[in-house]
Amino acid sequence: MVYKDRDISPEARKFYRMLKARPAQFLGCECITFLRTYMDGMVTADRLFNGTKNIIIPYGFTDFVEWYYGDNTCQDCFECVLKAEVDEKKALDKWFSLLDEYLTALGYDPIEMIQQ
Repeated sequence: MVYKDRDISPEARKFYRMLKARPAQFLGCECITFLRTYMDGMVTADRLFNGTKNIIIPYGFTDFVEWYYGDNTCQDCFECVLKAEVDEKKALDKWFSLLDEYLTALGYDPIEMIQQ
């Protein structure tokens, strides 16, 4: 199956909307390091139980983040954003901003905010 230029799955989009609204509720705090751990678990669970049918992190997103910061020495998109932003909360907010920018560049809708 080819993942290139595919939108994130509807389930991931719904989760991201909830996560953006209340990150501490899902992660325990507002930090990108906890998001990275949480997402590793989501991706692993999807691979084990769904055979990677869901797109949770879009293909090419890490490459986009590396291009954005001009740094290709990072292990993943989370590390790259934290390295550049330094502050955990600012890095979390920037990660979502970059995800929206990337989705929009691919022709997809950004992650909507849940109205409180």
